Amino acid sequence: MSNIVILGAGTAGTMLANKLRRALPQGQWNIAIVDQDNQHHYQPGYLFIPFGTYKPRSVVKSRKSFIPRGVRFFQDTITKVDREEKLVHLQSGKGLRYDYLIVTTGTRTRPDMVPGMADGSLWYDKVFDFYTLEGSSRLAEALKNMRSGKLVVHISEMPIKCPVAPIEFALLADDYFFKRRLRDDIEITFVTPLDGPFTKPVASKHLGQLMKIRDIEVEGDFMVSHIDNENQMLVSYDDREIPFDVLVTVPPNTGQQFIMDSGMGDDVGFVPVDHHTLQSLADPNIFCIGDAAAVPTSKAGSVAHFQGDSFVPNFLNHIQGIPMSETFDGHSNCFIETGKGKGMLLDFNYEQEPVPGVFPLPVVGPLKLLRMSRLNHLAKLAFYYVYWWLLIRGLPLPFPKDMSLVGKEIEVEDQLRTANPVVVPVQTRVTGAPEIQLQTTPRVSTAPKVRPGVRRRAPIQEPTGEVTPTGSATGTATIGGREVAVNAEGFMTDPGQWDEDLAKALAALIGIELSEEHWAALRFMRQDHAQVGVTPTLRRMQTVGGFHPQLLFKLFPKKPAKKMAYIAGLPKPVGCV
Repeated sequence: MSNIVILGAGTAGTMLANKLRRALPQGQWNIAIVDQDNQHHYQPGYLFIPFGTYKPRSVVKSRKSFIPRGVRFFQDTITKVDREEKLVHLQSGKGLRYDYLIVTTGTRTRPDMVPGMADGSLWYDKVFDFYTLEGSSRLAEALKNMRSGKLVVHISEMPIKCPVAPIEFALLADDYFFKRRLRDDIEITFVTPLDGPFTKPVASKHLGQLMKIRDIEVEGDFMVSHIDNENQMLVSYDDREIPFDVLVTVPPNTGQQFIMDSGMGDDVGFVPVDHHTLQSLADPNIFCIGDAAAVPTSKAGSVAHFQGDSFVPNFLNHIQGIPMSETFDGHSNCFIETGKGKGMLLDFNYEQEPVPGVFPLPVVGPLKLLRMSRLNHLAKLAFYYVYWWLLIRGLPLPFPKDMSLVGKEIEVEDQLRTANPVVVPVQTRVTGAPEIQLQTTPRVSTAPKVRPGVRRRAPIQEPTGEVTPTGSATGTATIGGREVAVNAEGFMTDPGQWDEDLAKALAALIGIELSEEHWAALRFMRQDHAQVGVTPTLRRMQTVGGFHPQLLFKLFPKKPAKKMAYIAGLPKPVGCV
């Protein structure tokens, strides 16, 4: 008998337990699944609780109701995984031996990581979240009592679970207060560490225009330092201050502690996997599905479903010693509630931007992509029933596993031309790749733009060079008199070509003169990349390298992680745009 242990009985874990139980011979396989309680939450429902659409009791059911016969459910807390012994340690003292381990433990919110967000388990009076059932219920009362003032919707950092949810909240809040005839008395500001509302440029442009129409101010490139509760201010590392009367925030999202304790995850607890097979990079008998996986696509239920459709046939091949032939392409669907009884739908993958068109059938649709429609709104509400009756039971859904370009209004080659320009410099044109246009004079701002309601303590210089990529191919660029390999955004694609002279030339292109403090950060970044194979994020620069974000923002103003990676000749860190 072979043993499969699934860690986590949420969306991905429950779905896979059902799929594997049907796919594997019962007499030859033992399947166990572990979670700390017996409450399965319909997490997309959290968004609707503050607006009265759902009651808390309607989004919680028993986990055991959806775990199939023949799968053992252990209600316990996971403390550690011993990969050498192939043993999962539980808080009760039990141990579960496995031949194959599937990690589906999702994400957790960490308000403790932002000073002033919460005191232990208690949130400050004017600070709220809707990523937990308790938070949504508490926020419902706050919105009900709000009559005027400043409502700030804030994302602490990326990645987060369901990255469109904060956008939806801002749009639903606009509609909610409009219906109560209070909208003119309430200012809504959307605050994000990205340079637009969403991670994908085309969708970000559409959503930004929609927010502008709805009179929702967008404050981008905002990396939160702390929350000043006494003065009710959200404060960034570059000293911007955004006042609030009600702050609705998305705390940092991380993986589970036992993943870090077991040496299975990255610095924030997500499991590095092959992006297409979802097999752990550290252990061929461990797979990770859903939000816990470190893959560059949305952390959402639709992604877990598409991953599951690829994973099961791959797993059946793997246990027979056959190469895994199925490929997960990063496919994700995201419904966006826009208020006023309408919704929007995004469809994208690792390579393809969300673009206009129809889904799931070409010409027929009936769902509209990147456009608001009543049917999209109804489909979002109907997903509640699809989730309970089909998705987590591992039953087929009428959506293709892989993203198709059929039914899309523009092709891959065209959609990049409509995207917002990416701010990365190169010195001259790229040969063997689409042309890159350079703004030759670096822009230095001594009087930064100040949006209404946003205060700066001191002016900040923001030197940047700009290029507008018109394609995604790679080529070469002349930098400092040398030919180097770059991608369409200007980032070096061969870290081995880098040296300190080249770093100085790269820094000069964006108006930075390297001091010893700059060099210390760059050398750590190079060393860390050589050890782990991934460009360190701003958080890793702080937690592992010991560099305070305030210093990094001073040394590399505006988007420091991206600028450091560029000067260090490394790929952009995951989450940078």
